[in-house]
Amino acid sequence: MKVVFSGGGTGGHIYPALAIKEILKEKYDFEAGYIGVTGGLEEKIVEREKDILFMGVEALGMPRKLSLKWFSFPFVNLRGIYKAYKHLKEFKPDLAITTGGFVAFPVLAAAGILNIPVVMHEQNAAMGVTNRLFVSSAKKVFLTYESAYKPDNDRIIVTGNPVRKAFLNQNKADTNKLFAKNNEDFTVAVVGGSRGALSLNKLCIELAQTWLTEHKNVKLIHISGERDYEMVKNAVKNPPENYTLLPYHHEMKEIFDASDLLISRAGATILAEIAVCKKPAILVPYPYATDNHQEKNAKVLEDLNAAKMLRDDQLTLDAVSKLLIELQDQQTLKAMSAAMGNSRPANVENKILDQLTPFFPQTLK
Repeated sequence: MKVVFSGGGTGGHIYPALAIKEILKEKYDFEAGYIGVTGGLEEKIVEREKDILFMGVEALGMPRKLSLKWFSFPFVNLRGIYKAYKHLKEFKPDLAITTGGFVAFPVLAAAGILNIPVVMHEQNAAMGVTNRLFVSSAKKVFLTYESAYKPDNDRIIVTGNPVRKAFLNQNKADTNKLFAKNNEDFTVAVVGGSRGALSLNKLCIELAQTWLTEHKNVKLIHISGERDYEMVKNAVKNPPENYTLLPYHHEMKEIFDASDLLISRAGATILAEIAVCKKPAILVPYPYATDNHQEKNAKVLEDLNAAKMLRDDQLTLDAVSKLLIELQDQQTLKAMSAAMGNSRPANVENKILDQLTPFFPQTLK
């Protein structure tokens, strides 16, 4: 049995694919492959896995503005389809599992040509362009939110968003000394996603330069992303003791476990990880996400009283500082924590495993 996975562009598409691979590996014996953009984020992440073969293709997302990319866009993706076709022909998978992003387009197109059965997962409250194009031909479609597409409980099923095993471990991760705190600390982690978030990074610069020095009980852990790390480091010349800056941290559960509150973008994958860890959050949706899906994701959680939402144009030092003071109330945090935990469907991973079982005849470990 062979299974090929695909999804990319951001960690929000990559990590669910790897989570599904982990779910299946617990029960089934199969050979795994991953098709992603050569040199892309998916290659860097997947190459850290020991049990999966990475195969590179070319792919380009649909340009959002009039530019020269409109001329190269179709040719790049045609080459991507050709390369994906060659990889699939050689790898000979029995099943393709895709989790969105523009890299999944050539894989889904090539899988259709080769009659390889496809299962798709949609993480967001609004279905992405690639998934919309192929939703009618997929054998199964898993949804995180019912709003993404009309479920029929047979082919199109609301399962929720899977997370990696590291997050499913209910025991607290061994506390990294970097994140140690005492009982008087109120620890806030700011996480901008796999690529970082400029507006969140600018906010943290302001907090580190002024606000944190006046609120010494608040400890800020700032994950800036590799792109903006040097910019932030240079802007915060004399960081206060209650400020920790990191470009990235692979074991994110360590940070989640050490935090009382998270400030984050509203990509579906990090929201699933936040929900598993039952952490209250201030969500700042990425304003240019396709179909504004991050704001839709955040609105679902705000309506459940699991999170507070601030749009990018509302992200001021004054607005955030008021929330940071308000959310130090333990009763408020406790209620938000419970609501966040309840926002994720029960037994997500088991639901996905049950739905995929018919594709794995006689491949039990």
